[in-house]
Amino acid sequence: MEVEYIIERLGKYLGGIDVDKVKEALNNKRTGVERLLGISINDKEDLEALECLRIKAFIDAYEEEEKRLVALYRELKTSGVAPSDMTSLKKKIRQIRKRLRMYKEMEKRCQTRQASLVNR
Repeated sequence: MEVEYIIERLGKYLGGIDVDKVKEALNNKRTGVERLLGISINDKEDLEALECLRIKAFIDAYEEEEKRLVALYRELKTSGVAPSDMTSLKKKIRQIRKRLRMYKEMEKRCQTRQASLVNR
């Protein structure tokens, strides 16, 4: 799911790489997916379900990180720290939010795929 997302979004910028072949190789060979995801897969388990679980775990982790950083920002702001001194903290919050949006978009794709499987 993540690799497909990256291929769809950035495929035109990956000059010289045959994106369709990479997609096909990932879909046909479980070992490539196992290596990319870092999860060992049994034949009975559904690859997409595992990827969706992994995406949900990332969303939870990034939401917690965002809450922690925003709380830190508010605390520093109330204690009188100048906004110019918190630029790196603001940058980290933006990066976390960007990643969170990306993973939430992937989660939507998981939900639409699961809904299409149920409707079959």
